[in-house]
Amino acid sequence: TVVTNMLLFNLMKLTLVKKQKEAGDAISFFWKTNTPLTWKPGQFLYYTLELPEPDPRGNVRHFTISSSPTEEFVQLTTKISQSGFKQALNRLEPGARVTGTGPRGDFVLPDPPSTELQVFLAGGIGITPFRSMINFATDNPPVGGPIHLIYSNSTPEEIVFKEELDAMAKQNTNLTISYTITKPEEIKTPWTGLTGRINGEMIKKLIANSQLLIATFWVCGPPAFVQGMQDELQKLQIAPERIEAEQFTGY
Repeated sequence: TVVTNMLLFNLMKLTLVKKQKEAGDAISFFWKTNTPLTWKPGQFLYYTLELPEPDPRGNVRHFTISSSPTEEFVQLTTKISQSGFKQALNRLEPGARVTGTGPRGDFVLPDPPSTELQVFLAGGIGITPFRSMINFATDNPPVGGPIHLIYSNSTPEEIVFKEELDAMAKQNTNLTISYTITKPEEIKTPWTGLTGRINGEMIKKLIANSQLLIATFWVCGPPAFVQGMQDELQKLQIAPERIEAEQFTGY
């Protein structure tokens, strides 16, 4: 199979350094590698785990590296579900070793960097590649042009990396962040930000007309979110070559 072939090269051992609870049911796992690893922001690794309980999808999954190449550890951030794989991952303690393969993926910013606006449309845990890209751009001020992140979650409590993202926005004058909440009726804390799903109207209010047709739109999240965003961008007459999409399926 394709996965088997991929696992034949770029094998590495990953040692878990620490785990960190993020917003909602998301957890970050920080790994160090036994050999130096270089990757482009937005790429992913394959992880092979020993599963005490069977999982119909097997013991290999791929996850975006949510850390930037400028950071010390390889970071995996995911929502924990009831699948055999996710449960085995969640039970790992610091010092545990797993097998990794990669990096892979072409959901990466252009090289050389574009000076035009990059619009990141993120749904839920689809923020992970954008965290890597934004962190990299913030750590390397000459890299790239303006970035506008539009990030959708059901409630403010679900916004993964909010404190980090807000800190980067203060540091990086090229970065704008707009959060939107789709279930305002479930909000437990005061919210003065945007509400509602990301749609063409919201995008037009946030992105100047002069930028709309020359910006590149990056979409990442669950399949329904990605499809919805592609439909909205099509209505806005955004050229297909200006849309980059990556969807996260549930496991």
